[in-house]
Amino acid sequence: MQKRRRKLTQCPNCGYIFEEVNNYCPNCGQENHDLNVPVKHLVEEFLEGTLHYDAKFWVTLKYLLFKPGLLTEKFILGQRASYVPPFRLYVFISLVFFFTLAISPSAMQVDLNASDRLEQMGPEEREAMAELDSLRTSIGGAVTNESMAELLERAQSPELNSKQLREKIIKNISFMMFLLMPLFGYLLYLFYRRLQRNYVEHLMFSIHMHSFFFMLFTVYLALKFILPEHVDLFAVVLLITAVYAYLAMRRVYKQSYLKTLLTFLPLTLVYLFCLLIALLGNVAVSVLLT
Repeated sequence: MQKRRRKLTQCPNCGYIFEEVNNYCPNCGQENHDLNVPVKHLVEEFLEGTLHYDAKFWVTLKYLLFKPGLLTEKFILGQRASYVPPFRLYVFISLVFFFTLAISPSAMQVDLNASDRLEQMGPEEREAMAELDSLRTSIGGAVTNESMAELLERAQSPELNSKQLREKIIKNISFMMFLLMPLFGYLLYLFYRRLQRNYVEHLMFSIHMHSFFFMLFTVYLALKFILPEHVDLFAVVLLITAVYAYLAMRRVYKQSYLKTLLTFLPLTLVYLFCLLIALLGNVAVSVLLT
């Protein structure tokens, strides 16, 4: 929708004489739009702009949820004006997600029975814990002085403020996911390097994927407020995410179903490994800094 302007003949900021086509002053950049009008007109303009943005947002949200990869495809084709910009969409959805996560009573709870769990571990679990110890250097220099077992023991310490720990973990997750988003874009760039596409295209795909993931998990967390405790839809959420990602890759990268699957599987494994390391680092650093 084109903005209806009340154009001036002269720029009030620098005195430049406008031509009819000037929507902005070529000299100072100020908008050629007279705001010295009754409040009623300003309210009408605000409502007009808000309703137009709402229409754009709902169309964007519909495509994001039900048309995997379509927003990325339209961005690559240059069809962008009718949709919310990817970064703005990601910021809005992630804010809603982290707010829901923060108020969710069952999310991000720290197990305070770490010692009991360590005693109950079998040989295979202890071996897995040893392997996690070997990854300490990958999840931050601060963790190199403590093993994962020691961190678990520290997490159940009575001196540890569980509320502060929860808040710090959630805060760090937002930063962690913001860093993982360009990383996933770079992984796409590596896996699809033969297509010779620009990194920005892969980054836009990553932004839309993470936006969908956050939206889906927001719904999941909201459902946990109303569903019985024994009903857990986490596996369903993971399945939907996997199917969505596969279909989105199929649409955006225009490869056969088999080629897409052969790229999707190793790409997912690599990203999940990076996500695991980032989550372990987040918990470890949050415990150490609380």
